[in-house]
Amino acid sequence: MSEILSERLNYLFEPRSVAIIGASKSMAKWGYIVPANILAGGYKGKLYPINPKEETILERPVFKSIKDVPDEIDLAVITIPAEHVTPMVRECVEKGVKTCIVISGGFSETGGEGTRLEQEMMDVVKDSPMRLVGPNTMGIYSGSNSLHALMPPVRPVAGKIAFAAQSGNLGTQMLSLGRALGVGFSRFVCIGNEADLKAADYVEYFADDPASEVILLYIEGLRDARRFIDVAAETSPRKPIVVLKAGKTRAGAQAAASHSAALAADETIFDGVIRQTGMIEADTTEEMLDIAKAFAAVPFPKGKRVGVITWGGGWGVVTADALAQHGLELVPFPEETLRELDAVLPPYWSRGNPVDLVGTLDLSKHFKCLEIVASCDCVDSIITLGTMGATSSFQSFAMEGQVMDDAMRDHIKPKVITSDFLKELLKTDEAYRSEVIRLMKETQKPIIAVSFPTSGAVTPMLARQSEVVIYPSPERGAKTLAALYEYEQFLARTRERV
Repeated sequence: MSEILSERLNYLFEPRSVAIIGASKSMAKWGYIVPANILAGGYKGKLYPINPKEETILERPVFKSIKDVPDEIDLAVITIPAEHVTPMVRECVEKGVKTCIVISGGFSETGGEGTRLEQEMMDVVKDSPMRLVGPNTMGIYSGSNSLHALMPPVRPVAGKIAFAAQSGNLGTQMLSLGRALGVGFSRFVCIGNEADLKAADYVEYFADDPASEVILLYIEGLRDARRFIDVAAETSPRKPIVVLKAGKTRAGAQAAASHSAALAADETIFDGVIRQTGMIEADTTEEMLDIAKAFAAVPFPKGKRVGVITWGGGWGVVTADALAQHGLELVPFPEETLRELDAVLPPYWSRGNPVDLVGTLDLSKHFKCLEIVASCDCVDSIITLGTMGATSSFQSFAMEGQVMDDAMRDHIKPKVITSDFLKELLKTDEAYRSEVIRLMKETQKPIIAVSFPTSGAVTPMLARQSEVVIYPSPERGAKTLAALYEYEQFLARTRERV
């Protein structure tokens, strides 16, 4: 990445000063909501509302023009209607603003007059050093300085994942879901129409960004596809790129064109791009977060041999099927490993892989079995089912008990699912979590946990996944493990070519 572009994107994600052009007192307008989000998010830099008709907004003095601000402006956010944007962009250029986000829609995604307005705007920008996000964007987020320059009032968890999306609605909802699941983000940008800054620019910036370890992309179509391919191919050996490509069908391509003015590539072409660049493709929005959070938390498996530990036999069978479906191997244990497990488990245990804990409640035995399997030379990764996150089932039962009628409640007296009982289960979760982290550091093998929340509720354990990952089904755990292995294979091929 050129030093100039890198510097400009630093101003975008780490601005010392932000101006809101079109700031408003009306709570129903983006000119109020965006600066309110910035202030509520805890941004510590300078914030300048711009509106020729107001004196104060959000208890801040208002300037009639951005040219009147007695300070350098690193980032300007424009929230006014499309037909009035170009004159404001011209003022930003004349002021020497470093970067600009055009929230407004009504540009090339609408065709006709919108396309003309977008070109008019870019004629002003093209010969200036200012770089522009959008138009037709929901804004950006930056975890390092708590900048929530977004339309929706989402509050992402700060973390290691950089996310660029060609849909602000989908992207910001993924930020919200990530918060519920404890998946943290370093940066987020809604790409919009890419009139200036393109997807490849953000990928190239994230590749050198010390705050970002994983890159997540939602792509509907590619502008300057050749450069995107080159940048992705250069970045993938350094940081994993997880991509969800929408618009691969005819119907999806038509929807993409009307949504973000994107020229969608067909499925065959984009599959070739995936293979060429080493990106990891997610098939669903659910998989996007599943895979990205694993890349940010666990080591990569050196092979496809998996050890499975389960609190009950049936889930082990389901996991075996899921692993086979994704080309992973349920490896037989050597006799030495079986003898070590014999010394821990009852004589009627399954004596094989999966390791059926046969409902054993003694947590120390869970720990020991996990250590034995993780230490086995024939195992490259581990899936453990049912131990972590057990609290969720009891929480669900306790909540259901609140709506029972008196006759039903009489049958479960005395009350056993107390707050103290749930606290003890949380201690179990924390202890198991610590053991998983220790073993991953010692063995450099990924350990994927599966919990089975009965109500869909997010428990404290499920919402803390910066160092461990927990999935609600073995199928999702197996799919994620396969993605980790796929990336490790890509890295191995890359090393061989060097």
